[in-house]
Amino acid sequence: LKYQQAVAAAEQLMKLQTAESTFRETETTVCSCLGACYRGPETNWNHVMTELDRLQSILENSSISFCGLAKMNPQLFIQMQPEFRKDADELIAETNALLQAQRRVSLQFDPACLDLNGDGYAYCIHQLETCYASIDRLGDWIAFSGLLQQLEHINLRDYVDTAIKQNVSSSDIVGAFRKLFYQNWIESILFTVPEFISFSRIKQDQAVQTFVEKDNMQYVISMAHIYSELSRRRPNLDLTTGGSAVAILRREGGKKRKQMPIRKLLSETADLVQILKPCFLMSPLSVSTFLDPAKISFDTVIFDEASQIFPQDAVGAIYRGKQLIVVGDSRQMPPSNFFNATLDIEDDDEDTGDVTDFESILDLSAVVFDTKRLAWHYRSHYEQLIAFSNLHFYNNHLVTFPSSTKDHKGIGVDYYHVDGTFDRRTKTNRKEAEFIVDLVYENIEKYPNRSLGVVAFSAAQQDLIDKLLSRRREADPSHEEFFMGDNPEPFFIKNLETVQGDERDTIIFSVAYAKDSQGRFIQNFGPLNRAGGERRLNVAVTRAKDNVQLVASIHYTDIDISSTESQGVKLLRAYLDYAQNGEQALERTVSVSNDDQYDSDFELEVCEFLRDKGFTVDTQVGCSGFKIDLGLRLPDSSKYLLAIECDGATYHNSKNARDRDSLRQRVLENMGWRFYRIWSTDWYRNKAVEKERLLLAVHRALDNSADAERELKQAASKNQQKAIEKNYVSEQQPQDSVFPEYHEANALQIFREKHEHFPLAIKKILETEAPLSEEYLLKRIVSLFQREKVTSAVVKDYELQMWNCTSYGVIRRNGFLYPEGQKHFPLRVPGDKREIKYIALEELATGFFKLIKQNVTVTKDGLYQKMTNLLGFNRTGNAIEARYDEAINMLIQMKAISRDGDTLTFITHQ
Repeated sequence: LKYQQAVAAAEQLMKLQTAESTFRETETTVCSCLGACYRGPETNWNHVMTELDRLQSILENSSISFCGLAKMNPQLFIQMQPEFRKDADELIAETNALLQAQRRVSLQFDPACLDLNGDGYAYCIHQLETCYASIDRLGDWIAFSGLLQQLEHINLRDYVDTAIKQNVSSSDIVGAFRKLFYQNWIESILFTVPEFISFSRIKQDQAVQTFVEKDNMQYVISMAHIYSELSRRRPNLDLTTGGSAVAILRREGGKKRKQMPIRKLLSETADLVQILKPCFLMSPLSVSTFLDPAKISFDTVIFDEASQIFPQDAVGAIYRGKQLIVVGDSRQMPPSNFFNATLDIEDDDEDTGDVTDFESILDLSAVVFDTKRLAWHYRSHYEQLIAFSNLHFYNNHLVTFPSSTKDHKGIGVDYYHVDGTFDRRTKTNRKEAEFIVDLVYENIEKYPNRSLGVVAFSAAQQDLIDKLLSRRREADPSHEEFFMGDNPEPFFIKNLETVQGDERDTIIFSVAYAKDSQGRFIQNFGPLNRAGGERRLNVAVTRAKDNVQLVASIHYTDIDISSTESQGVKLLRAYLDYAQNGEQALERTVSVSNDDQYDSDFELEVCEFLRDKGFTVDTQVGCSGFKIDLGLRLPDSSKYLLAIECDGATYHNSKNARDRDSLRQRVLENMGWRFYRIWSTDWYRNKAVEKERLLLAVHRALDNSADAERELKQAASKNQQKAIEKNYVSEQQPQDSVFPEYHEANALQIFREKHEHFPLAIKKILETEAPLSEEYLLKRIVSLFQREKVTSAVVKDYELQMWNCTSYGVIRRNGFLYPEGQKHFPLRVPGDKREIKYIALEELATGFFKLIKQNVTVTKDGLYQKMTNLLGFNRTGNAIEARYDEAINMLIQMKAISRDGDTLTFITHQ
């Protein structure tokens, strides 16, 4: 404010304060005169002035006498008494009539609605006029009054009155009452049932933990009991008598040769053997071969992978047992009949014919025995891997367990499209095979700790991938340790017919079939078109534990199922669709549904509480019969931090405590889940405390996730450092597994430098090329002898120059030159290519020895083919094979390897 404005405002304030003081001084007198009309500064002065004007007009009216009795003399007052009495009686009569009427009207109304004694007449008249105007709604009012009486009778009048006072919507009054009713009912149960009175989270968690520990302990105790019982049954060797089963077994075990045939030995020591080894693990053929049915029998015979066993092959084992258990999957491949005769053999035995009509012992058993479904599926670490087969092959009867990570690249099913063509002559897709080789190396670098397998639709595509991968390994041997056969789950390349029984962390699946070079697509998918082809597909797509990488040169829309009756082809189209589009391709959601689903309002309340706190929560995580109630994860993240289990329908529907509290949780924890359980009783009774505990568990999970992420980054940094160190060491110290390259020295230049010192020039060349073929050397230096090709004269001059070469440290042997003292002859692969005759036998032998040692046992053909590829020859001709044979014979003479037919084996003591 400016100075003048401040002065003006101060003057106004002084005037206001003076006026307020004057107002307070006169307020008391005015208030007592005006009565109820006065309401302080909020008084309606227009109304007050109106009323005063009316009072003044009454006082000025001469016809109205006020206080006339006070001015009347006694004589006149006595004279007027009869009239006063008459007026008084009339007034009393009118007043009594008015009171009676008022009483009659009052009795028709509830005082709470209309009180003629307490409410003003103007208000009462207004209400009565309103009622009269609504006389047609009297029936409704009577009905409402009846309902009120009923509410009072069942003690609900207070609830309705309270709901009306609190402005509860009429649509919510019933729901609110139900909630209150159930709440009171729950409290009545909680505080009257002894089990609920004593229930607490701590006790319940301890009970569950105690059960889990003792349940696990039971397995250990059972194993110890079995071990103890078997040990107790073992015979005392100190009491062995001649001719007993123990003596026979000891005698045969001590022999170095001429041991008793196994069938005879088992027959003669049958009882003893079954005491020592009560469980036999054998194939059906081995049972028939080695076990005498008259001497050895079993309490229980169990067939595993029964879909792979012919009924006739199983009979020998079946009649050796008292009880039979057959385990298998009819949706996987039947036993192979490749080696069986296709001729129909007439058999008059109807029973035998009936048995052989079944594909496998599993199919025959399903007709004869009761069937139990083993529903829990463990192999797939991610439900996406089994969801397709669960839907199309098992009618969603498998119980699968959700992963703690949502679907993303590198887990579940990934689809790779390649612009390849199918060669109908070779039945291969080369571009797809090349892509798969690149994908193999990408997986090795990206997921070094995962096992890996490649499955091709056909044997031809399998062979092509194998060939291209071999070339890649020769060109880039940096990951050879990954391909070693001694890994726990070694790398493999197989086809649909041979992959059953295998499993790997990652499976690369090659379709191969596609349009040909003319753009034609003939829907011939090899084994899938045959009867039962869908089983082969089921086997192939369920081999992976973490990731299926489907590589194809077609899209699912390229397959026209209207032109085929093959179930395998139809399901291949469906699987391509699933690989490309994920859960949209299935009949129901595979991963977490976009729409929230709850087992109970209890779960809904917990979920809404967490979401109100800003957390991302998915409901009913999973796609089979078992689901996680609530899954907590970071926003925009695929990793679940916490599984929140409420004791709802999923918990109650478990058949037993082991499934509910032990096995299921153990499986899920192995799949990466962290658990937090909320008991509904505690949530109801101590909601504030349980919410605090829940938030504490969530924050701990977040902290642990951050710590784990830091550890992963640190581990990645350490791995990167190790990789740098490994590369540095490999540069300084060449690996033994890599063959060095052969490079020619500039022989003519070296001879010009040495002038007349011919042996010294040879020695200098040998520093680079030893051992060196003399014929090959002469071809390169023939110009030194003034000739264009090697002649007898050149050879003669060469011999003269090489006279006494040993004094210069040059050794001549079998047409090759060696520096004196050379003991190691490593195989050298082409840098500069040589003919086979120019490669020393010692060099070839060293290469063969390293290959055989690496593989332990190899076939001759496979070994020769590998060496041919290493040396860069197109094929193994007669001259090359003869040279190889000489090198192999050299190794055999040195007793470095042994030969059994065409099989070559590394001798370990060497």
